[in-house]
Amino acid sequence: MHQSFGKVTRLLTMALIALLVVNNAIYYFISKEKLERQEIDKLQSQALAINNILEHSREGSAYVERLVGEKLRADALAIRSRLDPDIGHVTNEELDALARELGIDAISLLTKEDDAFVLARSSKREEIGLSTKNWGLWNKVFLELYENKNVTTYEWGDRLAHYWTGPYSVSDTNAEEYYKYGYYYDGSTNYMINPFVSSAFIRNYEQSVGIASIISSITTSDPSILEISGINPSAYGSEPVVAKNSAGQTYTPRYYSPVFFGTNAYANEALDAREIRRAIETKAIASYKADVNGHSILKTFIPVFTDKIDELGLVTNNSVRELEQNLDYYVISIAIDYRKIQDQLSGILMEMGIIILLVTVVCTLILLALNHYFSQSKDQAATDTQATYVEELNALFHNIREQRHDFINHINTIHALAQVGKYEELQSYTQEVVGEIHDINAILNIGNPALGALIQSKLVQAERSDIRFRYAFSNMSGFPKGVRSVDFVRMLGNLIDNAFDEVSKVEPERREVELSGTIEDGRLRFSVRNVGTIDTAIMDRMFEAGVTSKPEGRNSGLGLPITLSIVKRYKGTIKVENDDGVKFTIDIPVVPSAKG
Repeated sequence: MHQSFGKVTRLLTMALIALLVVNNAIYYFISKEKLERQEIDKLQSQALAINNILEHSREGSAYVERLVGEKLRADALAIRSRLDPDIGHVTNEELDALARELGIDAISLLTKEDDAFVLARSSKREEIGLSTKNWGLWNKVFLELYENKNVTTYEWGDRLAHYWTGPYSVSDTNAEEYYKYGYYYDGSTNYMINPFVSSAFIRNYEQSVGIASIISSITTSDPSILEISGINPSAYGSEPVVAKNSAGQTYTPRYYSPVFFGTNAYANEALDAREIRRAIETKAIASYKADVNGHSILKTFIPVFTDKIDELGLVTNNSVRELEQNLDYYVISIAIDYRKIQDQLSGILMEMGIIILLVTVVCTLILLALNHYFSQSKDQAATDTQATYVEELNALFHNIREQRHDFINHINTIHALAQVGKYEELQSYTQEVVGEIHDINAILNIGNPALGALIQSKLVQAERSDIRFRYAFSNMSGFPKGVRSVDFVRMLGNLIDNAFDEVSKVEPERREVELSGTIEDGRLRFSVRNVGTIDTAIMDRMFEAGVTSKPEGRNSGLGLPITLSIVKRYKGTIKVENDDGVKFTIDIPVVPSAKG
């Protein structure tokens, strides 16, 4: 029995340890995935913050550009006041002097010829003679300004009274340089005034506080950010647009550049194009992880929807405007070195793994200790029960031996009383002897030696405590199969002991305990009844371990829980009645043995 119990306990312990390990492993991987998700969410939040910074920078750049445009208008007014209204009386040298005086790069004067304009005078001699005929939308704006003295039809660019300025645009004589051009015409001259400055001023602004400066600051402060770039979704992944200026130089206009600002060295064009398209279509952040240029990267794409792309300085003039393309969104791309994130994540997960391992080891040790403790407790309980069982059998057999030993003495006493004619004393003495023999025979006729031994020991215990202990059994000669005597010794012993303890609280004349048992209709029934009642608070919890009505230190409160566990093991029931005395009834289904 003990070996079987030990085996079951070991298997249960192993199962609990395995469950703990599996549970911790699942928790580890769930935590890993959650941490990765948190890192990605954090990066996306960081990307949104960068987007906000860049948007503010873009607005600052647009504001500076508008200031430059307004200065060019002030310069145009100064030029108009200083020059002859007839272009025939204006020289290129005058324009050179005025440009130096006003602190601008150059001044050109445009005259109308048919449906276009020609640069008739200029402080940049190489531009003299250029025509705006192929300048697309720019030429349309010039015609409206010349005819209406204002630009009202076109929303593009910045407009003031008698004045219009476009975004920074490539020079028609130098594809490597961009300029800010202003155009003024109020009808007081026979030419349009065109002052302009190079993009050097904006470049200086960008390098100090603009987008380029912001990107440099961000990547310097956070080495895990490899690069930040502004992506043109309409051009990314497409064939490059090639334009040609009046000097025959080819270039890709900024408006059609795949990258508006920053760099895009860490690019997987197929994945980039897919995620850029998804970001635009869903209007949500998109990301992917991949190995690019020897780096494991996380690349995030944030769609930006704005109607002020022109203010970002991304449009150009001349032949580009012939394509008539509208663009009201772009995408900020942030490439992050994912290995650094993985290193941080690995550190966190390593710490978590160590904690989980320690918890597993501690829990395992606790389980093993509990297993050892309960094994010892079960073994001790079985040993105590076995010892009680043996002790009670020995007591029964000892009484029988005493009766056999005293038999001759009883015969001699009876003979002597008969010889002297003491018949009343003889009758009294024989009744006592017969009664004692009858009690022993009643115990032996119960049908189960262990149960008989238990009754014998409880009779002795009851006599010592001045308790009237009565018992009655029927149909018990064929004790049922599959019922272990040791279990019923434990069950009935606990119930009888509880009954004895309860009646010990009342006067001796009221101390009564009754035990009955029978096998009937395939069920084994035992009941133990004693005088008194059980407190309601105890009644509701009497089968819980540690709950007892006895004075502190007298009992551990384990008798009834043990009895209940044995009854349940045999699929039986235990009923408690607390009306006319306290009565415990055990009912267990059994298969009776054949009577021998």
